[in-house]
Amino acid sequence: MFHFLLLFALGLPSTSRSESGLRIHPGQVRLSGPTSRQSLLIGLLEDGRWLGSPKTSATWQARDAGIVEVRDGVAVPVGDGETRLTASVNGHEVSVPVRVSGYDRPVDFSFRNNVQPILAKAGCSSGACHGAAAGKNGFKLSLRGYDDQGDFLALTRQAFGRRMVPSDPGRSLLLTKPTGALPHKGGTRFDVDSPEYRVLSGWIAAGAPGPAESDPRIERIEVLPGKVTLAPGDQQPFLVQAYFNDGHVEDVTRWAKYTSANESVVRVNELGEVEVAGYGEGAITAWYLSRIAIATVTVPYANTLEPTLFSKARRRNFIDEMTLSKLEELRLPPSPRSSDSEFLRRVFIDTIGTLPTDADARRFLESNEPGKRDELTDSLLEREEFVDYWSYRWSDLLLVSSKNLPRSAMWSYYRWIREQVRSNVPWDALVRSIVTARGSTLSNGAGNFFMLHD
Repeated sequence: MFHFLLLFALGLPSTSRSESGLRIHPGQVRLSGPTSRQSLLIGLLEDGRWLGSPKTSATWQARDAGIVEVRDGVAVPVGDGETRLTASVNGHEVSVPVRVSGYDRPVDFSFRNNVQPILAKAGCSSGACHGAAAGKNGFKLSLRGYDDQGDFLALTRQAFGRRMVPSDPGRSLLLTKPTGALPHKGGTRFDVDSPEYRVLSGWIAAGAPGPAESDPRIERIEVLPGKVTLAPGDQQPFLVQAYFNDGHVEDVTRWAKYTSANESVVRVNELGEVEVAGYGEGAITAWYLSRIAIATVTVPYANTLEPTLFSKARRRNFIDEMTLSKLEELRLPPSPRSSDSEFLRRVFIDTIGTLPTDADARRFLESNEPGKRDELTDSLLEREEFVDYWSYRWSDLLLVSSKNLPRSAMWSYYRWIREQVRSNVPWDALVRSIVTARGSTLSNGAGNFFMLHD
């Protein structure tokens, strides 16, 4: 249905932009410096939902061609100034404002913000390569580039400086190895004519400046669109924006790393392009400079439901509201209310991890009290078996074992967890206590988490 709406809307005769529903991400383009770039994404917005990008290629035109132009869907600067970019798709038009500044300014290469993302994206600083605990072949980087100063020294000072040749950047091992000019166990990571090569060679030619306190620091990243509704077989590119503390925003789509939380619904490649594999809901995670952002991909099932199905559904609390809203979005009918016997089995297993006894079952099933489910739930939460079961569940999750800890530390760890459960400490507060634990692991059992995860 949603895919049909998209094609239908784009096939209509030319109408105004607001009626067509076309939108551009990002909503404004800010380019700073001659090497700045901005990926552009066109899609149809319907009732607040991004319904995917049109299959028909857009035609781009700048009001002032001397300021910006679009190459393969990417806006690049031509000169300083302000203008508007207009995209045309099947007679529909949509535009965004553009501002270019610093076009004649020399390029300042940053080890922290330019080099480290390339090393991470190419896999050089991954756990399977030079980011491993012992490094690879005498060359060690921090995992995903968390140690800027250490990585800078490893690249520029170790191995007698052979990894860098400022007078002839093309001879640097940092370039000859990943491009395959010299044998490299990691294989070819990027090409000589790639943006990665141009950035690294430019950084080396500039004298390989190290990380500085004045470097802009990343604050957050954003994936666009943040939520999209698609159909099986659809494809959708995403773009990633990085926001820095000096106020500037960069398109880092090429340098971000992507993963899919549910590949049975959606798959993503290294460029952030998504392909829908099945019905359901999936999440795409983007990682860049230790910042993470998530986009949601919803693929509604091909069900035909009664229009009043959800308006008539029983709601008891805000959880029901959220659950029904999600089911309606996925076009999945809500399940009917469970029978007393189904509820009895579920509530016992979920709260205390055991089945009810014969006496418990008879007492509950023979009762006609309207509030008997609430009463049973409250009584189970007060039982000692609840403390036993959830202490075991958390101990399993947190690896409480005498194989990994001295027995005294193991018991301290377990007793601390059990007391949190018995005292009804919220789970988020329990976790916060673990990750901020201080002191002796015998007097503060939570500290044993760090003995297991050094």
